[in-house]
Amino acid sequence: PVQRQTFSTVAPAVRRSSGSDALLPPRGRLPVEAALLKGPPRLRQAAVGRQLPREDGAPPPLAPSVAQAPGLDANRAGRCAALGPPPGPEELFERLRANPTEIPMSALAAEQTIRDLTELFQGVHSPVIDVPVPVSGDDPKVVVVGDTHGQLQDVLHIFSVHGLPSDSVVYVFNGDIADRGPFACEIFLLLALFKLRRPGSVHLLRGNHENEQMNKRPFTQGGGFQEECLDKYGSAVREAFRHLFKVLPLFAVIGEEVFVVHGGLFRTPSASLARLRRLPQRAWQRSYPDPKKHEQWSEEEQIIFDAQWADPHDGLGCVPSKRGGPAMMFGSDVTRNFLDEAGLALCIRAHRAPETLRGYEFMHEGRLMTVFSASDYGGVVGNRGAVALLRPAAAAAAAPPLQSGPLPPGQDEFRDGAALSVAGAQGPFPPLRKTRLFVVEHDLYRGLLDLNERCFPALAASE
Repeated sequence: PVQRQTFSTVAPAVRRSSGSDALLPPRGRLPVEAALLKGPPRLRQAAVGRQLPREDGAPPPLAPSVAQAPGLDANRAGRCAALGPPPGPEELFERLRANPTEIPMSALAAEQTIRDLTELFQGVHSPVIDVPVPVSGDDPKVVVVGDTHGQLQDVLHIFSVHGLPSDSVVYVFNGDIADRGPFACEIFLLLALFKLRRPGSVHLLRGNHENEQMNKRPFTQGGGFQEECLDKYGSAVREAFRHLFKVLPLFAVIGEEVFVVHGGLFRTPSASLARLRRLPQRAWQRSYPDPKKHEQWSEEEQIIFDAQWADPHDGLGCVPSKRGGPAMMFGSDVTRNFLDEAGLALCIRAHRAPETLRGYEFMHEGRLMTVFSASDYGGVVGNRGAVALLRPAAAAAAAPPLQSGPLPPGQDEFRDGAALSVAGAQGPFPPLRKTRLFVVEHDLYRGLLDLNERCFPALAASE
């Protein structure tokens, strides 16, 4: 059984954060993100699984022969050093399910794992990666995961429902694993081990929180990843992550039909898919440009920034964002023009929890989809999480039903310009030809909703 996520160590800090990162002015918070400021976190009883062990238990004493990792307190260094070399990915998955609050590997093993992953990504010379949809296996598919923000239990649940990464179950994590939640290190380490074992089974894209500017900020300002790294593993691991984040790609094309980006599309009219593929490494293997110097940005810097920070709006063209600063919002014409020129049907993005509190939403005539995977975001928002599934068209009809459990997942399917059994959904939907699109929502913390396969009841206003 999947255990309950705990936010007891970070929820008060998340509650004080703006929820919209550094670019949000004091007046102008997005409605869902403003909920992060309201009230104490709802630390409810687990809907499934058992309670986590007490967090105030004394850690094992430091062994005299163990050298302390840089930046790590003595007790935690002792716990780390006793763990030895990195476990296999399946072993780490089971370890985290059994006790996610325990440090799962030594500081040296964590550092080597992240450096090995960085070396693997250094062989990627374009910010655009191409992800084929698998065609063999019991249920071949690509699973697109949105923001998780250190909420380990959402990731463990997603793996439990859809399968561990493999040749037939391929994952695309669309950024914002870091910051705000307590277990981002563990999520990264788990994904790193799977990717090092089978490079084609896991793909990581960079979000605005996989950047040093955000990670340095404390939890109280929407960051916290640097604090988490230093507390658990020390400065060497934090430095390894800093190098990793700069080489993570920014875009994916799935099955020659679907474009994936964390934030959104671009204010720069010439930012075509062909141009994105040709961006030089110096332009994208870096943190996003300084917002205070946006008047001097090059077009390449505008593209890199918008990829990580842009949001959609219901109108046309590009307009200033509610997040403030140089952030922009893009309209339906921007989406249509980009996809049509690239010969693509759909853009999947993340970056923002839908204001409907669903785990996904469609905009721009069904050609733009937001997927947000952190359910009950920060322990206060009360939203569902979701993932998008892309199955080969020939195999989609034969896909096995999802396994029911204490919280049966819900599943919607969108195909051939129409929605199947989607309560309250508004069409049209993307005209996918080679693949079929499914969405699966989950809610690990409330356990109040009856999510039946292929049919979601509408959310009541009281929820």
